[in-house]
Amino acid sequence: MAEQPEIQGRRGAILRQPRTSSPAAAFGGVAIQEIADLAGVHKTTVLYQFGTKEALHEAVLDHALEPVILMMNEFLAGEFNRERLSWTLDQIQRHIAENPAAARLMIRELLEGGEYGDAYLDRFVGPIYEPARSRLEEAQSAFGSRLAEVDPALFVHDLHVQIMSYFCHGALLERLMGTDPYTVDALITRRNHLVDQILAQQRPRKALTEQVTE
Repeated sequence: MAEQPEIQGRRGAILRQPRTSSPAAAFGGVAIQEIADLAGVHKTTVLYQFGTKEALHEAVLDHALEPVILMMNEFLAGEFNRERLSWTLDQIQRHIAENPAAARLMIRELLEGGEYGDAYLDRFVGPIYEPARSRLEEAQSAFGSRLAEVDPALFVHDLHVQIMSYFCHGALLERLMGTDPYTVDALITRRNHLVDQILAQQRPRKALTEQVTE
């Protein structure tokens, strides 16, 4: 039992390596030995901690998605308002900014599928996508014409892609914005943009039309 903290530390060191969570890692592009070298551990340690590369891949996905699941569950369990929405997006952006390779991994898993099947979809659709879609459907049913008639499935999908793709387009965004897109100020600007967009999409079309013609 005395070795448990060291074992957990080694496991964490492996998962925190950028090459471990790179898109290539999910497709056999990174050897176990390379991952071990980057983490500063022996190859047998990687195999001991995870058993197989498939298990390592699943652990990487869990490492990337579990914090997002917890944030989304907390948000969906409470009131929908600008303050809570802003706070949640701040937390999600901070998590991804600290784990930039995770965003690229998620996008590639969606684009090309995983070498190990539907591991990503299993971890995203049920825990994140379905609860968010259900909550939006419930709100539309409860408030009727007071909310815009957006498709809940497409709304959740588009928001997910917007959040993740922002962290995959660093060079393009820096060229467009003329500044580092991942500074604190830039991320606050991005969060405000998403909040305004989300709230605007929830307003009835009639209200938006009246607002434009005023």
